[in-house]
Amino acid sequence: MNTFMGVIANHPANWPMIRKLWLLFLMYISQKIFLCFNWTLLPILLRRQGISLGSIGLAALVFSPWALKFLYASMVDRIYSVSVGKRKSWIVPLLAVSLLAMPLLSLLSPQAHLKILLPAVFVMNFIFATVDIAVDGYATDILLPGERPWGNTIQIAGYVLGYMMGAGVFLILYQHQGWSVTVWAIATVQTLVILPIIFHHEMPPCTVPPDGSPTVTERARGKRGWAFINRPENRSFLLLAALLVLIDQGGAQLRLAMLADKGVGSAAIGRLNIWFGSPMCLLGAMLGGALLSKMGFHRILAMGCLAAAAMHSFSALIAHGFFIHWVGFGIMLGGEKLTAGVITFLTYSLIMILSAGNRSATDYAILGSLVALFGFAVNPLMGRLCDWIGYFYIYTGIGVLSILGIFVGRWLLDKIISGAGKIW
Repeated sequence: MNTFMGVIANHPANWPMIRKLWLLFLMYISQKIFLCFNWTLLPILLRRQGISLGSIGLAALVFSPWALKFLYASMVDRIYSVSVGKRKSWIVPLLAVSLLAMPLLSLLSPQAHLKILLPAVFVMNFIFATVDIAVDGYATDILLPGERPWGNTIQIAGYVLGYMMGAGVFLILYQHQGWSVTVWAIATVQTLVILPIIFHHEMPPCTVPPDGSPTVTERARGKRGWAFINRPENRSFLLLAALLVLIDQGGAQLRLAMLADKGVGSAAIGRLNIWFGSPMCLLGAMLGGALLSKMGFHRILAMGCLAAAAMHSFSALIAHGFFIHWVGFGIMLGGEKLTAGVITFLTYSLIMILSAGNRSATDYAILGSLVALFGFAVNPLMGRLCDWIGYFYIYTGIGVLSILGIFVGRWLLDKIISGAGKIW
């Protein structure tokens, strides 16, 4: 095989990179369609029922399983069937359960059964978050170091396509055909995506590091998890991630509420996501993947922070009454997703580097869960603050923070690189 792929002869994990990326792409899409549909729909529904912005932020807790993965991620690394495969043992059964749950969910109505639907969405998020633990571990296992930046790009591309379908196509379908038809349509697409995942033969890890024993006590696992978090480079990473989450996600859900306040319907938001949001998120991720080796992490950080500053400033203008038309709304959502693409690529590239090893699923889940936890903490806080000071001052403040983030972020990146120089 070609040497530029870093092939180790006769090792199945080093099959062509395109094959590995395609498989991971399908796995990431499978988690995101239903997630993105509900992530976009719920704030719109709640706002139309007169729910406050702070309460809408709290409703985002139905997605909290994504922040709690670290509590049980080690179980996904430890418990599996050898005959099925370490990662497929979790991925395939859970995706099958999610698919079987769709017909039951189609019987509900978001307006009439919201109190039932919210716990159901929580359970579905728990299923998909657990799948994500196994998929992230699988990606870290089978991708060579030179392939990992493209693995992160594929991860975001899977999210983008899932977002385009869930928050775009299916949001429009919901507006015209209702909940039941939309859920059945999602189930049909899910089936087509899942079939290649079910029938593929699991690839073994590229390397099997000697660090750590496969059988340790729960106390030892807890100590090892805390020791991982407490590494200097990981502490610096978590500070950087908290800053980036505030810059990237601090006003994301508020934009949907703001559009609802300005009379924009769910179908119109779906079209804006298809034509502006999703392509710009993919562009941001591809820019990050293509430019990382040439520009380095520091310049990618600056690019993301500058994009965020521009996007928040434009959002403040819309909040103040300027650019109230579909082009202005499209630029706002497109800028949000461009920023998200760059910052998400940067964040998860660092996570993949810091979590490489024989506990990749656990360590990846620990860092990824803490990043998600920051996001869930930000949403209700920013919602309450926005109820108090309004959209304009929220976006102005986050825009200023985005500029400051360039300088603070560079300092934290230096500490991460200094502490983890051996794996850079």
